[in-house]
Amino acid sequence: MAANHTRRQLLGGLSAAGAAALAGCTGSTPFVGRRLADEETIAPDDAESIAITGSVGDLTVTGADRETIRLDLEKQASSVRTDLEALHLESAREEELLEFRAEYDGETGWFESEPAMDIDVALPDGLSVDRLLTGTGRVTVADVGGDLEARSSTGSVEIRNVDGTVVAETSTGSIDVANVDAIGNLTASTGSIEAAVPAIDGDTAITASTGSVEVALSPTIDADLEARTSTGSLEIDDDGLELGEYRRENDRVSAVVGEGGPRLRIETSTGSVEISTLEE
Repeated sequence: MAANHTRRQLLGGLSAAGAAALAGCTGSTPFVGRRLADEETIAPDDAESIAITGSVGDLTVTGADRETIRLDLEKQASSVRTDLEALHLESAREEELLEFRAEYDGETGWFESEPAMDIDVALPDGLSVDRLLTGTGRVTVADVGGDLEARSSTGSVEIRNVDGTVVAETSTGSIDVANVDAIGNLTASTGSIEAAVPAIDGDTAITASTGSVEVALSPTIDADLEARTSTGSLEIDDDGLELGEYRRENDRVSAVVGEGGPRLRIETSTGSVEISTLEE
């Protein structure tokens, strides 16, 4: 596989779909602005993992029973004057990592924002996900492998069925994680967090600034727990959890879970904290 795909190589099929979309919409859905849509299929060529970075738009990645990578792309702009051709998806290969990056090299006028590109990816079995980064948009991941980093500046993050350790962050939006091998740091500035935690990867923080935090801990987990909230309730349902050295002081709880181990910090500044037992 070549080190870099050119814009023409990766998005060469846009002409047919784009011609129908330049008037402002595809299909019957009303849309003020411009829209381009396309589907591309790419051979992984012995790549072991992928990354998608630099995106403005929703990212959806799902594992599937297939041999190639399928990319469904939709560019959108609120202004009919925006040059959607200037927004393109580049790819580069670094050893076993195949990275896709959305880049916009056009101009934006006054009262206009950069166009967005929604990316929906179907991955072959065995091709893991390294990181997914978007500026504005949701991140949704399901049925993949790999130690995953998922970040959005403005948008929710939802992760399901990942064979690996998950790290997630959003500035504005919720985080929802379930059915993963282990949890790393989960951070939401403004938004709630809901996480099923079968294991942790070293010292781990699950924190929100404004929003509730609900965590279900595996009964087999070993950690030194610290939980707190500045404004809100703090509830721990320890049925099924082995808690030792339990201490509670108003809005703060500390305890040894199982045999103890890495530090597990669960907190929010404004919102409730609920800790329960993960059903296995």
